[in-house]
Amino acid sequence: MVSNGLPSVEPLFIVGFQRSGTTLLRLMLNAHPQIAIPHDSAELWPTYARLASTKYRGLREPDDVRRMVGDLLAEPRIRAWRTTLPRESLLADPLPCTFPEVMARFHLVYARAHGKLRWGDKNTGTLVELDRLNAEFPRCQIIHLVRDGRDCAQSHRSKHYLYGYENVLRVALEWREQVTLCHKMGAMLSPERFFELRYEDLLADSTAALSRLCQFLNLPFSPLMLEYHRHVEEHVPRDRRSLWPLLDRPPVTSNAFKWKSEMSSGDRAVFERTAGDLLRSFGYETSEAAARQGKLLELWYLVHSRLAWRMQAIRGFFPRWLSNRFGLGR
Repeated sequence: MVSNGLPSVEPLFIVGFQRSGTTLLRLMLNAHPQIAIPHDSAELWPTYARLASTKYRGLREPDDVRRMVGDLLAEPRIRAWRTTLPRESLLADPLPCTFPEVMARFHLVYARAHGKLRWGDKNTGTLVELDRLNAEFPRCQIIHLVRDGRDCAQSHRSKHYLYGYENVLRVALEWREQVTLCHKMGAMLSPERFFELRYEDLLADSTAALSRLCQFLNLPFSPLMLEYHRHVEEHVPRDRRSLWPLLDRPPVTSNAFKWKSEMSSGDRAVFERTAGDLLRSFGYETSEAAARQGKLLELWYLVHSRLAWRMQAIRGFFPRWLSNRFGLGR
């Protein structure tokens, strides 16, 4: 069991563009005897970080902290951890008095419930918020998982993924901007705090990739990390498993570079013309033909994105109009 006498437990954060394999990496790291990373927090922590200064009055008084802890315990994302978090442990002395301390306390209690020392969080939404992570946890370590953006684009088109961008051009633009921003912010941190890993390398030689990652984390490599697929039932909610159909088996190397056989030449040209420089900077191959092909398709994607934006605005307008006009939904 973990005790207070063990070394410092600085947090680690997994970040990456949507559909980059961050859930796979979370399960691998969570299988390590010393690391505990619960199910994806999504907007949970950013939302409560904003509420800390308003609804919870800056956590100035113990009652404010108790209210936040109570509300968090009722959150579906916390219940998805499938772990009993004793209220008395969450509120033990010294009582958390800032939002980062509350977040850390939840993760520490989770980690200790599983007999582990270090805690981590996986959230694709923090890909472009390394500045916030650094401000809240100045000694944290950040792992940026990078996947070939063309495979991300293909995955965004999956019928199981309901949160994908509307077309290949939009994915290319977002992948380029978000990955670039994370890479540049990470470069401002010391090598001891920021680590970049390619998804394809993780699949091709998991032992080597995880060994390098453990060295970065100052932890010994554990072969148990390769047994992650035996614990999917415990760590991925049943109603979410269709998003990751390959998690219940060892690393599937054929899941890398699927765009080579599945992506149309036009979509490939659109993506590479938009994000080719960044692809090449991470060692991914591109085609010289991209400069000449797919221009009409790219124009259509621009129109499609505008139409999608307009439709979203209209869908948002009518509920507001009904509410304002007739008081519905109040």
